[in-house]
Amino acid sequence: MQQLLIDGRTKEEEAIDFLCRHEPPDGYFLGFSGGKDSTVIDHIAIMAGVKYQRFYERTGIDPPEIVKHIKRHFPDTVFLKPKEPFFKLLVKKGFPTKTKRWCCEHIKHSLGNNIPLKHRVLGIRAEESPKRRKYGRVHNFKPSHVGYFPIFDWLEWEVWEHIDRHGLPYCSLYDEGFSRLGCVVCPFICRNDRRAVDAHKLRWPKIYRAFENAMYELYEKKMHHRHRIIGKAQLFEEFMENWYRGK
Repeated sequence: MQQLLIDGRTKEEEAIDFLCRHEPPDGYFLGFSGGKDSTVIDHIAIMAGVKYQRFYERTGIDPPEIVKHIKRHFPDTVFLKPKEPFFKLLVKKGFPTKTKRWCCEHIKHSLGNNIPLKHRVLGIRAEESPKRRKYGRVHNFKPSHVGYFPIFDWLEWEVWEHIDRHGLPYCSLYDEGFSRLGCVVCPFICRNDRRAVDAHKLRWPKIYRAFENAMYELYEKKMHHRHRIIGKAQLFEEFMENWYRGK
């Protein structure tokens, strides 16, 4: 049963009103990842009857299951792709880290920059992180883009309750125990215990082989020479192990 807000509306009704109230004449850019949150905001946009176009920013290291899920259940989604593949950029720019995420800046969050739709609907929720909690329902990312977050105050169980109640399709990876459906290779999953990394390597070995090949090319061109100069020899295996453990 849906909980009621102080004004007597459900969160679903409030989210619908939110999108209707802010609807721009040229329609919304709806950022779609294929995950549970974007599935819900897409459904709310349909219920609201607002004008919008769904966009998926494909990085090249996406879970194949997500791509298949989107193509099957959301066939009118516009796929945005980078000019250069991730592995080529890795060799040029260096390996990404938690504090230097060029992959997010140059691939994941920039592919839609040239789309002439200023008003962007995203599935950002306050519960996800302290940083996102500071955004509020409407956030100016840059002069040319304004973000609208219809489920900003929703909790995770409310997202799943909405999906179950309306019978919405969701990616099978959730049923396999994956709670995060972002890039297969990502510094944010790197921890000292390697639990998430090892699970990803087991699930998507081809992507990780391609990643390690690119990392080896980077190591041979830049990292190995640099370590020799500063007198700190490091084998490639040690280099990779440190990256996987977030060091």
